Amino acid sequence: MCGIAGLFQAKGGLTVSQVQPLTDALAHRGPDGGRTWLSAQGQVAFGHRRLSIIDLSNAANQPMLDGQGDATLALVFNGEIYNHAALRETLIGLGHTRWQTSHSDTEVILKAYRQWGMPGCLDYLRGMFAFALWDEAAKTLFLARDRAGEKPLYYTTLPDGTVLLASEIKALLADPRVPRQVDDEALHDYLSFLMVPPPRTLFKGINKLPAAHWAKVTAAGIETHRYWDALDAAAQYAKTNPLPVTEADWLEHLEPLLRQSVQLRQEAADVPVGVFLSGGIDSSAVAALVGGHTKQGKLQTFAIGPDATYASWPDETPYAARMARRIGSAHTHVTLSEADFLENLPTLIALQDEPVADPAALPIYLLAKAATKAGLKVCQGGEGSDEIFIGYEDWLKFEKLQRWNRWPIPRWLKTLAYRALVTVGFGQRFWVEYLRRAGANEPIFWGGAEAFTAWEKQQLLGPKLAHLKGRSSYQTIAPFATRFAAKPIAQQGFWNWCSWLELQLRLPEQLLMRADKTTMATALELRIPLLDHVLIAAVLNTPQALRTKGGSKKYLLKRLLDDVLPQDILNRRKQGLGMPLNDWVLRTYGTYARQVLQEFCATTGYLHWPAVERLFAQKRGQHVWYLLNLALWHRLAIEQLPLEVPPTTR
Repeated sequence: MCGIAGLFQAKGGLTVSQVQPLTDALAHRGPDGGRTWLSAQGQVAFGHRRLSIIDLSNAANQPMLDGQGDATLALVFNGEIYNHAALRETLIGLGHTRWQTSHSDTEVILKAYRQWGMPGCLDYLRGMFAFALWDEAAKTLFLARDRAGEKPLYYTTLPDGTVLLASEIKALLADPRVPRQVDDEALHDYLSFLMVPPPRTLFKGINKLPAAHWAKVTAAGIETHRYWDALDAAAQYAKTNPLPVTEADWLEHLEPLLRQSVQLRQEAADVPVGVFLSGGIDSSAVAALVGGHTKQGKLQTFAIGPDATYASWPDETPYAARMARRIGSAHTHVTLSEADFLENLPTLIALQDEPVADPAALPIYLLAKAATKAGLKVCQGGEGSDEIFIGYEDWLKFEKLQRWNRWPIPRWLKTLAYRALVTVGFGQRFWVEYLRRAGANEPIFWGGAEAFTAWEKQQLLGPKLAHLKGRSSYQTIAPFATRFAAKPIAQQGFWNWCSWLELQLRLPEQLLMRADKTTMATALELRIPLLDHVLIAAVLNTPQALRTKGGSKKYLLKRLLDDVLPQDILNRRKQGLGMPLNDWVLRTYGTYARQVLQEFCATTGYLHWPAVERLFAQKRGQHVWYLLNLALWHRLAIEQLPLEVPPTTR
């Protein structure tokens, strides 16, 4: 795990001094060392900051070169390859017998590329990764990002054709030639999805490599290609694995895959690996499957909860503590207070590069700080389970609405009803937005996190975004709906649509990006076992009705954990990590939040203040938080003005 940076210029002439500022900007991701490298003709410059986890020796430092064969390969790599030991044995059997490290997973990528090329080598990697590989003979720079998108990779092209790449946007911005401009269409999509769909970012001209994609960078430009699709992988899995028929057989089939996913991520490390333990089903399952004692000693677990009683954020740390006692882990309880929120807000905005309005970002950051303070470099977490095993209450509602939408009611009548409801003041209600989608023949489900309805977003747009008044964010969803419709009919169940769409958008660009930035800010690697690509392919083959049998969310996962978790944790209502935003944003922070947003509306023209002010009047703290993140991000990243700890005025 680390931070990577690089430059590519087809005509050569690059220098190490050009990549050094990008590398320095990533020092927080890799406090164990840093190096740079320049290709023979100055076409590529790489920088690397290391967080030593697998093969702690200097031989495993990066950038790593492989001079075997007809030319030099150079690699900078962020992530972990969990099957590196088995893959090394396979490569040795294929004739790759000269190795410079004892067990580095970085070197395995180089040898895999030697053997299978690009993108063939990616099929053999089981892990999370973002890497850049320079092939001197082909004069080609290859980029790749893991299937679920756990590791980010950003890039931009300067007017002279120089390509810059890095693990974080702030590293690209360390080069003064990179402009700081807002992408208006990306901002429009942020107001819909609370993240920017790939390949865009909120910075105009700065792109991110989408999850499950690789790119070829040459003198002719950048070509991006998809190398993995969850439903295609599920179809391939069905061809190579006899699929169960009964529920009991499915449980027997999935149970070893779940255990293997957790154990791979626990054992692929030369340092201790802890667990973030919320007290919910997912993280409790990970902790229980690891067990209280590991090869490195006693398991360390970490939980976070509020310092007071809040209706909007019930404290679930007692469940986490009880789970820790059950497995015998060394448990740390972190408390999040209003003062912590105010003190850490400027840091939170700065470390994320783009506004990530998910309230869980701060709790995860504080958990990561606690784990780092306890001496850890790696933890496992429970993200991804809700999206793959169907764990959201709202999704049951979406499925019902989608079924109702198939009733023989004319679309024109739905549209007429929608317009009538908007006229009488219900345009901000999402049930009215779903009626609009039904009338427009659009899917009801657009993702697991939506901020504002189409109508309300139009009210929010200021004069700077007037040219987008007629734009619908369905333009973002439509290509995915088209791709999904081309899948075999047997795969086109509603739950597959939800899981598959989340893997394209919200999971990599909100949940996993949030997890990466907040943990790596403290030099901690977070591993996500429930998003193992083999497990995903298997689960997407399960009968649709079995995933929510009897109206139970995560039915299959709960059955898999019957003998692993206590029943009161197994059957708990889903809570989720967050913050009491109405209490903190509207009350303690209310005056300052108003000032920040009113000034943002007046000076940038991106938002319409009367529409923003209504959110305060309606006491919609979460929606105020979405826009506050945007305003503070703009102040710091675009205007380059400092952020101060806000005053605690009521």
